[in-house]
Amino acid sequence: MKTLNYLIIIIISTILASCKDDPIKNETGDINFNILYNIDGENLLLDTIKYTNAAGNKYSVNHFEYYISGVTFIKNDESKHTSNEVCYINIKKSNTNVMNFTNIPIGEYKAVTFYIGLDSFTNKSNKLTNTIENVNMAWPDAMGGGYHFIKLEGYFLDKSGTKQDGYAMHLGTNSNLIKIEINHQFSISKNTLNKKLLLNINEWFKNPSNYDFDIDGNYSMGVEGAMSKLAKNGTDLFKIE
Repeated sequence: MKTLNYLIIIIISTILASCKDDPIKNETGDINFNILYNIDGENLLLDTIKYTNAAGNKYSVNHFEYYISGVTFIKNDESKHTSNEVCYINIKKSNTNVMNFTNIPIGEYKAVTFYIGLDSFTNKSNKLTNTIENVNMAWPDAMGGGYHFIKLEGYFLDKSGTKQDGYAMHLGTNSNLIKIEINHQFSISKNTLNKKLLLNINEWFKNPSNYDFDIDGNYSMGVEGAMSKLAKNGTDLFKIE
């Protein structure tokens, strides 16, 4: 009888132990992404017409704001951790160009995916907090509502180099949501990991199709062909270092 009781105690102890959380499995860490801008490897200088895109347009970058959302971290074993944060980013507001993600399960990771823009659940008028930034990013209700995903603005010269005009590459609407996938090996531990997220603005205007301000238009808002072209070009904008 004593032997039977002893076996029962062992079995119960084993079951209880198996029900406890694995402390290692539940450990988490943080990662910071510092966003840095370049034009084909050259550090970006704002408000100066000095860059040339694949179509031959010489242009400047004077204003650039956008959303990043749905950031997902993919482990080597294919398990995923997705953040619910919506990050508003403005190139001229340095505090917005650092994204911090917390409580990420520790382990080895092979990729990061995210959206430039907002998913269809979030991309609805007045869905985001009523801040000045979000209000200014609103997409007109008459054009479908929701929010701008991107506002990229500046000036360019025509092909003769004599006439200066403005451009405004605005993207919105659910069909132009851009998914970014970056294959990059990294480890999450208890110590905060710092990474550089490099954005090459010239990628907006090439691959798979050159975007020419003189032909495709220097204002894209509401022009589905122009927005679609820019959205397709945007899938390889970022790299991680």
